[in-house]
Amino acid sequence: MELGQAEQLEYILGRVSVGVAILDSSDFRVSYANAYLRSLLGAQWRDKDIVGQAVNDVLPEAVSRVALPLLERVALSGERLQFYDIPYEGFLEVRGRTYWQITLERSPNSLNLQSQTKRQEASTLLITIEEVTERVRSHVHLNAIHHISSAIASASALPLVLDRILEALQELVGSKRCAIFLAEQPEPDVEALLMEGDRASGVSKLPRRAIIAAQKGVHPLSQSWHPLIDQHTLLGRVIARGRTIIVTDTHTMQDVELPQLVYKGEPRRPGSVLCVPIFETYPAAGKQNTQPVEIDGIEHKRTVLGTIEVYHRRARGFPAEEVELLERFAMQAGLAIQNARLFRSIERWARAASRNAHQKDNIMQAIPDGIVIYDPRWRVAAANPAARALLGWGDDILGLSLAQAMRRSSMHFLSDDFTRVPDIRAELEQRALAGQVDELKVRGADDRDYTLRCSYTPIRDEVGDIFAFIVIYHDITEVSAARERIEAEVVARTAELAQRNAALQQARDAQALTSARMELLLKHLPSGVVLVNAQDNAIIVINERAVQILQDMGAPLEPRDDSAEAVKQAVGLNCEELVRQLNLYGPSGSLVPYDERPLHRVLTQGKANAAELHTTTVDGQMIYLFVNSAPLYSADGNVTSAILVLHDITAIKAVERARDDFFTTMAHELKTPLANIRAHLSALLAEDLQWSAKEQYEFLRTADEQVERLVGMVNHFLDASRVEAGALRLELEPILIPEMLEDLQERLEALISTSGRQLQITQPAQLPAVLADYELIMSVLSNLLSNAFRYAPEGDKVFLEIEPVFNGAVRKPVGVTMRVTDRGPGMTWEQQRQIFTRFSTFAAMNRPALDRPGQPAAERRRRGARWSPATGLGLYISRGIIEAHGSALKLKSNPGQGASFSFTLPVFVGKQRQNNQE
Repeated sequence: MELGQAEQLEYILGRVSVGVAILDSSDFRVSYANAYLRSLLGAQWRDKDIVGQAVNDVLPEAVSRVALPLLERVALSGERLQFYDIPYEGFLEVRGRTYWQITLERSPNSLNLQSQTKRQEASTLLITIEEVTERVRSHVHLNAIHHISSAIASASALPLVLDRILEALQELVGSKRCAIFLAEQPEPDVEALLMEGDRASGVSKLPRRAIIAAQKGVHPLSQSWHPLIDQHTLLGRVIARGRTIIVTDTHTMQDVELPQLVYKGEPRRPGSVLCVPIFETYPAAGKQNTQPVEIDGIEHKRTVLGTIEVYHRRARGFPAEEVELLERFAMQAGLAIQNARLFRSIERWARAASRNAHQKDNIMQAIPDGIVIYDPRWRVAAANPAARALLGWGDDILGLSLAQAMRRSSMHFLSDDFTRVPDIRAELEQRALAGQVDELKVRGADDRDYTLRCSYTPIRDEVGDIFAFIVIYHDITEVSAARERIEAEVVARTAELAQRNAALQQARDAQALTSARMELLLKHLPSGVVLVNAQDNAIIVINERAVQILQDMGAPLEPRDDSAEAVKQAVGLNCEELVRQLNLYGPSGSLVPYDERPLHRVLTQGKANAAELHTTTVDGQMIYLFVNSAPLYSADGNVTSAILVLHDITAIKAVERARDDFFTTMAHELKTPLANIRAHLSALLAEDLQWSAKEQYEFLRTADEQVERLVGMVNHFLDASRVEAGALRLELEPILIPEMLEDLQERLEALISTSGRQLQITQPAQLPAVLADYELIMSVLSNLLSNAFRYAPEGDKVFLEIEPVFNGAVRKPVGVTMRVTDRGPGMTWEQQRQIFTRFSTFAAMNRPALDRPGQPAAERRRRGARWSPATGLGLYISRGIIEAHGSALKLKSNPGQGASFSFTLPVFVGKQRQNNQE
């Protein structure tokens, strides 16, 4: 052959799907191998040039043992050998079992291919290999389907079909070990289904098990294996997932139970498993273990009947072709299983129907109620003896229409006879469809009176069509008579019970109202209330105020930020353990032990007790309590529980202390002017002393000033009382601020001139008039400025600032703010809290001494004598006046930074505008 032809031939052989090799017949070394043949060799030879290599080196050992004798035979005899459908399992992990057609022949004059370095003189062997796996598989599959299909129609074909499926699998995929598992199908109670229809469950609720329906290569120890279907079996997992499961290495799934395989006569766990689900052939509704399956592009839910499982001893993969092949056989297995079960069901239903027919006749004979069965056209199909005796029918009644049968009846209606309607058939059918039950009074064929309960029931088939009507006559004569007697008694008892119920309802409503009132009272009661069980000291009832007081004293009641929840948590706690740990002190300051406290004395002695106690709260404040405790007795006189009432009298104690301080201060302040008055009057009345007219005038003027001071103090006290009672009367008038400030300076002239301090007033050029009580506002400013001059450092300034307040949108003044500021010692937060209280003596106790350098002289203008700096009520009254004007007296101060008092008065808007606003 020419070189060009050899190149063309080699090009063609390199692209065909047939393996071609040329061997030297003397030593069986490779002279040529095309690309397809090289792709079939092991991985170590695919990328190497095998020309010159011996066949037994290139081929696997198992193949080489078979091939060498055949090659020698062809080389010696020149015989042409051709083998068809040779199975090969070298590609199991990739493609499963494959099938090949192989030809061996001797060629004396070999082709001169480029791979040969020189022309071979000796003869060569030509080997061709062609894969025929698909053809063989199709042939085996068709034969298996034909065999399965021919056997599927038999009732006893299931074991044969399943065994044939496994044989076909062995032929097609080369698996020697495989099995078919089926989910155990509980036997339905056919008789119950026939008798009760859909109401009967028909299926056992016990856990289902798996059975090995067919097997190849499974060890005898596992052939009778019946595991529960759960997550520990492949069947259970397939039912849960509804798809094929591939386990390439069973060591990764140790929790899954698998059958033991036969390996050299010993049981052995599989190394890998392919598990394919067997689905029910037709879609099923309302069944267990249903999974969506696509049929002709439509998804259906079908029952998983079992699995086909293929095992291998070693861990390995499963090719897609093998999986697809198993899924095809799973469809055939599903059809065979369903047909076998259908045959068995038909046989069971037939036997049960025969038995039930006999049972129905016996039951109809034994039932004491009258039963008449009509066909869909209301012709008599059956009537039991009780119905015939009641209606007076004979044996010839069967087949008659409803109207004909009723005309032959000798039963008479004593109440309304609804059978006299024009169309009795339509009337009864309507009653049957409505499920109506009638109570009839009749006289039977035996001339006895009966009370019957007559019911009409339509009987439907599985598609909902009516195929019969049943009319039942139930004798309730005795029941009806007893019922009538009972009804008469019930009427009488009902009236009596109604009266009792009304009384009980009233009592319950009253109790509910009392409980609601008590709950509301406990919730809003300012005192803490605790009800304690005398037996175990458990808290029965506690209100929110009691929880708050106990929490303040350090009792461990949680949560601290939710009193309502803390009340719920406190109920049931041991009250003694809760309060014993709290340190409480008596009025003398000595510690009061728990045994001497009111609650313990009540629980142990049974007598009411009270005590005044105090302690320190968790935030360091003193809390004073008036504690009351009283026993609650049972009917036999024993103490069942005790009530503990905690009155927080801290504020009262503070007021009492402030009041005592106030009265002490007031007595001292009143005593001084009275003593001065008495001294001057005594001097004038002394007979042994002679005074000039000027001296007498000075004595009387001094006494008059002291009287004026007393009047100012009394007015001060009266104003404080009016503020507290909310009875302060305002004489509102428009006030021009510049004029008021001039008047203020005149009134404070003596104070300013003698204090050693200066007053600096700051005000804008234009100020609107304000609406206020002139004298009261003057008194507030006088008080604030007097305090400022008293506390300002000597030689310093006191500031009075006037500022208009604007509306942000309109930019018109709506008020005027007045602010008095000094640069004195300032106040702490605690002092600021006390300074506005009624009985606070902070001002009197903390003001500078009168003999301090720079303090104002005692002279005051008569109109300014309204205020007395000694009472400690000035700021309290000032705040009341400002609040009566609808504003607020604000304080801003820090220790060492002075103090600033301010308030805002509304702008006077005029009568016409004011009337419009009203």
